[in-house]
Amino acid sequence: MTFVLPRATNRVAAVVVLVAVAVWIGLGRFGTAGSQTPPPRAETTETHAARRVGVVRAHAHAYARLLIVSGRTEANKTVAVTARGPGIVEDLPVPKGTAVAAGTVIARLADEGRTAAVRQAEALYEQRRAEWEAASRLSATGAGPRLNLVASKAAVDAAAAALELARVELDKKTLATPIAGIVDQIPVENGQAIADGRLVATVIALDPIVVAGEVSERAISRVQVGRPAEVRLVSGEKIAGKVSWTSRTAADKTRTYRIEISAPNPGAAVAAGLTAEIGLPSDPVPAVRLPRSVLSLADDGAIGVRTVEDGDVVAFRRIDILDDTPEGLWVAGIPDGARVIVAGQDFVKAGEKVAAESVE
Repeated sequence: MTFVLPRATNRVAAVVVLVAVAVWIGLGRFGTAGSQTPPPRAETTETHAARRVGVVRAHAHAYARLLIVSGRTEANKTVAVTARGPGIVEDLPVPKGTAVAAGTVIARLADEGRTAAVRQAEALYEQRRAEWEAASRLSATGAGPRLNLVASKAAVDAAAAALELARVELDKKTLATPIAGIVDQIPVENGQAIADGRLVATVIALDPIVVAGEVSERAISRVQVGRPAEVRLVSGEKIAGKVSWTSRTAADKTRTYRIEISAPNPGAAVAAGLTAEIGLPSDPVPAVRLPRSVLSLADDGAIGVRTVEDGDVVAFRRIDILDDTPEGLWVAGIPDGARVIVAGQDFVKAGEKVAAESVE
């Protein structure tokens, strides 16, 4: 069943709709309340307080940089006493470990006819000399030919040479040390037959003692002959010495340079072959001691510390680490009186303004 509204009713509804739309437009009620433009907010300025850091005053002192070199003690001189000819060991008058003076007899070989050969050579020499004197008198009076005089003189010279050779052979039976020191080794026994050149004894001189070490290519320029050095032995004992020699040629394999320190060693108290640590101080330079925790890295990887400059502005200062001691690092490159950041340095950067507080 269909219902049809009257035309008058439709007209009235259309007019009502048109009036409502007109009122809405006039009042500017487009969109929802959420789309309306909010009123402007009052401008506010937000300020940040300066970051707080802890600083200490740097106090510069004259500090001698120390070059540490591993080394070992060595004898100042070492002499190998060897046999100058074959023979049999007859006597070893000096035991091992004895301190001896230069010229002390270390060993004697059996005579084996050497003394008899000298006596025979002496007798022959006297005979030839007498013959030559007689020939000289005859030649002077004209009773003897001059040729006999020349032959007699040659015989005298030959006998003198034979006598000298016999005395040299006799001297070979006595073996003495050419230096003063300590008899360290005697590798032969009484009655033992030895050949020419056989080692009979080793004598070492330990006063002064030598401490040798190897220095790298970068550090060799800091080592100078005559400069003081401090040697610390494996036992903890410390001895003072001086640089006595530096090699001018690097080792082929290690590219290091040998250096030697000479130190007094009265009574040969320090033995050869001990492990030692050599300390070589350089010329003093102004330096500051700081804790290790203050070190920072720049953007380019340089090592340094952050300081607070005039106006409480942070700055980065590059440093040179001179020494690392149990008490802290000795560094160069920081002026005396500078304010070094020791707390909060990792949270600030160069150019930033901070509030510095002393933590000394």
